[in-house]
Amino acid sequence: MKARLAACIIGTLDDQKLTLRKGAKIAGVDASDLQRIRNADVTRFSIDRLILIAIKLGVKVEIKVALE
Repeated sequence: MKARLAACIIGTLDDQKLTLRKGAKIAGVDASDLQRIRNADVTRFSIDRLILIAIKLGVKVEIKVALE
């Protein structure tokens, strides 16, 4: 799940042509955090934090849980 969220964040930064600094300002995080995400180093991030970053960048996040 972290990898998919990171991919969405990276894709959004690329689609909107945002630099790490501009994206960080919008998301309310340090540019170094976005650099870590871009480098697929998401071990420091909780799923909740990645979701919040994605939402602040304009990503619609939908989580589904299926019980079988």
